[in-house]
Amino acid sequence: MKSNVESYKKPKNFLKTMKRLLHYYKGWKLVILIVVIFLTIFSSISSIIGTFMLKDVINIILGIKKGTSTWNELSLNLLFMGSLYFLGAMSTMIYNQLMIRTSQKVISQLRKDLITHTLHLPVEEFNKHTRGEFMTFYTNDIDTLNNALNDAFSNFVFSLSNIIGTLIGIFLINVYLSLVVVFFLLLMIIFIIFNSKKCQKYYKNVQTSLSKMNSFIEENIKGTKVEKAFNHQEINYSKFDKINKDVQSTSTEAFYRTQMNVPVIVALSYFNFSVSCVLGVIFAYKGLLVGGVAALTSYLVYVRQSARPFNFITQHVNSILSALAGSERIFNFLDIPEEIDKGNITLVKINSDKDFSYAWKIPNLNNKEYDLIPLKGEIKFINVSFGYLENQNILKNINFTAEPGQKIAFVGSTGAGKTTIISLISRLYEINKGSILYDGIDIKDIKKESLRRSISLVTQDTHLFTGTIKDSISYSRRHSTFEEIQHAAIIANADSFISRLPFGYDTMLYEDGHNLSEGQRQLLALARAALSKPPLLILDEATSNIDTHTEKLVQESMDRLMLNRTVLVIAHRLSTVRNSNEILCLENGNIIERGSHDKLLSLNGYYAKLYKGISELN
Repeated sequence: MKSNVESYKKPKNFLKTMKRLLHYYKGWKLVILIVVIFLTIFSSISSIIGTFMLKDVINIILGIKKGTSTWNELSLNLLFMGSLYFLGAMSTMIYNQLMIRTSQKVISQLRKDLITHTLHLPVEEFNKHTRGEFMTFYTNDIDTLNNALNDAFSNFVFSLSNIIGTLIGIFLINVYLSLVVVFFLLLMIIFIIFNSKKCQKYYKNVQTSLSKMNSFIEENIKGTKVEKAFNHQEINYSKFDKINKDVQSTSTEAFYRTQMNVPVIVALSYFNFSVSCVLGVIFAYKGLLVGGVAALTSYLVYVRQSARPFNFITQHVNSILSALAGSERIFNFLDIPEEIDKGNITLVKINSDKDFSYAWKIPNLNNKEYDLIPLKGEIKFINVSFGYLENQNILKNINFTAEPGQKIAFVGSTGAGKTTIISLISRLYEINKGSILYDGIDIKDIKKESLRRSISLVTQDTHLFTGTIKDSISYSRRHSTFEEIQHAAIIANADSFISRLPFGYDTMLYEDGHNLSEGQRQLLALARAALSKPPLLILDEATSNIDTHTEKLVQESMDRLMLNRTVLVIAHRLSTVRNSNEILCLENGNIIERGSHDKLLSLNGYYAKLYKGISELN
């Protein structure tokens, strides 16, 4: 899969990206940006005018000795020069503060847009891209843009205005001498353009190799236990060493090319200064320089500072182009269509005294009136077909009904479509054909937030966020009391191990709860499901990581939890589905057998072979 990490690459659509980025500076931010540009130009011009006045100050000092000038003239000129430099310094301080504060607000808003968009993306987008690609937007691209907005933009404007102002000052002093400076500046520009193209290519290679290294490191840190269990340390070290050497070689070439700018520009600037000194003295001696020695002094100061902005402007151009390229990638990501949700039926609370005090609110008559249908938990699949890829259906004409309070189990080998059925109920994916009814309502008409709020899901791979155990259990109901949380833990048989922890329910969980065992993490997931109290409970290999003794205790607790609820179960352990009202056996996306445990055994078919151990689930 191609990575999106491509630093130092020009944006494909410069103007469009710039316009969209400026959209974040709308309102008062745009006013501040204009003020920053004005103050930056003023700061640059103030130093240039001050340098230009230097010749007048020198002439006044020389005139005092001759009696043609006074100390008052000198004082006024020095005061004016000092005021210019002071105001320039104050302008620099003010525009830096304004730029930083405004830029941080823009970056903060951009991060908000990124996370909001990420949370509303369809699940298939996360299957198409790696986590590293998503993280690139939040790290590499945002950081590059952050640096450019904080520093590069204002410094680019300052350097550009400094170059223009310096050239104007030199031309005002002497046109012929200024041509010498222009010649050397053109040489610098030619070298910078040539070297920058090389730098862009090498820095792109650096970012690509760094992306590979980061992915390799992340993968191996997550798989440390497996790595040690199979003694893969030396093999992985060899792979890392190869990637590391690639990073070393590309970085060496990139930094070498970048560092070439400084010595070349410095050498050309010294050569420029030397030639300008000799020619300037000759012009002054021959009387071809108006203002004589005083004008020569200002001229040489201009020559000396003319090369400095080129070093800055080179860095800033690269930084701005990289930032715009990163912005373009971010905007392309933000343009990915979000989850389609045209449902207008919502879940509302109708009676706070009962456990299942919710109903579907169905609008009618132009949404001015509505009907209420009690939330019961009935699920019905009617000729449902689905495939992740076009013309490759994983489920084919699936039909079944789960009545309120029934327990329906799905059995089949890996890839048969069991988990896919669960995903379709939650509308993580949209079906290709057929319909799914929830309490007689097509789930396409139910708002996704309300649909998912009416379902409690426990998966085989438990994901626990950083926080306390209490926070983890209450993830499904954030405003639950401690008594409710503890009761849910008791139902899931999690209270006993939680109570033995040093900080009990206030124990912090880190790194997806890796400071707990797999079984303990699974118990917390079950407690989370017990707390939410929905009419529809889905268990996807929910007891796979629990030992046999614990499983028996949890099964008894889950039976109480399942009372008056519709339960859909996926399980490899057939002992957990024996008491199901109906067991559906899937193979290659089709239901090949269905019925109760006893009925399926009497058929002596697929299920019977699995149960007797003649065949195996894989």
